[in-house]
Amino acid sequence: MKTEIKILHSSCCAKGSPIKAQLEKIAQENELFVTIEELSELQDTMVYGTMSFPSIVVNGKVYDFKSFKSDADLITALKTV
Repeated sequence: MKTEIKILHSSCCAKGSPIKAQLEKIAQENELFVTIEELSELQDTMVYGTMSFPSIVVNGKVYDFKSFKSDADLITALKTV
């Protein structure tokens, strides 16, 4: 099953954050097939209704990235959606 992930950054922040590398590592270690897209333009991020950055969108569900305390929490989110 393919998991679509979008990383939402505030417009002031550049793409290429360590979040993408972390998600790619987790996916590889857990044999998850993911696609990852980074968005930082205001018109692109506001579609998801969050004002908390960074956030991630996993198959359409928005999460505040800061709420994940560990890689295990991220794995759970990636597998349950």
